[in-house]
Amino acid sequence: MIPVKIRRRFEELIENMLEHIKGVVLFACIIVGFLSAIVGYRYYRYSQDDPQFCASCHPMKEAYSQWQRGKHRDVVCQQCHQLSMIEKDRLLIAYVLKGHQPLAQTHGREKPWETCRDCHLDNLSDGSGGMRKSYGHARHVVMQKLKCKGCHGTIALHNFGADETVCRNCHKGVHTAGMNAGSCLKCHPF
Repeated sequence: MIPVKIRRRFEELIENMLEHIKGVVLFACIIVGFLSAIVGYRYYRYSQDDPQFCASCHPMKEAYSQWQRGKHRDVVCQQCHQLSMIEKDRLLIAYVLKGHQPLAQTHGREKPWETCRDCHLDNLSDGSGGMRKSYGHARHVVMQKLKCKGCHGTIALHNFGADETVCRNCHKGVHTAGMNAGSCLKCHPF
């Protein structure tokens, strides 16, 4: 058995050491918290504002080069291809665990078409502004509630010109005699 005097001395020594360590531990926690906040913020900004975020996770060379050549090159990927932080973190974890294996995506096909209206609809409602000040867009998008991808979704990735062959899906039998296939937009500009 340890004598009481030695045991008390040992306990005092431990107590004093813990008192001094508290400050060091608190300081270390503050530093770790501060650095974590900086790294978290940088990751958040990178995932929200940098097109390289998309290219870092899956093969995007073709889509990226078409985006750079397109009319929307000043719009960062994330403005149209929106992901929640949970979706981004899930993709990050999947990328870390699986590498470059293809991952199931929801943001790449449907969500971008839902965001077209965020930039383009406000000046379409009366046909007086934007989109070449067209009555055609006001009629098709606002009045008939057609979705953007219905006319623009069949063209190559990031090239959003209208596919004139789609016109015939709704306008069957119109101007059939003597009209060249797919020449709708020559007379009906949008």
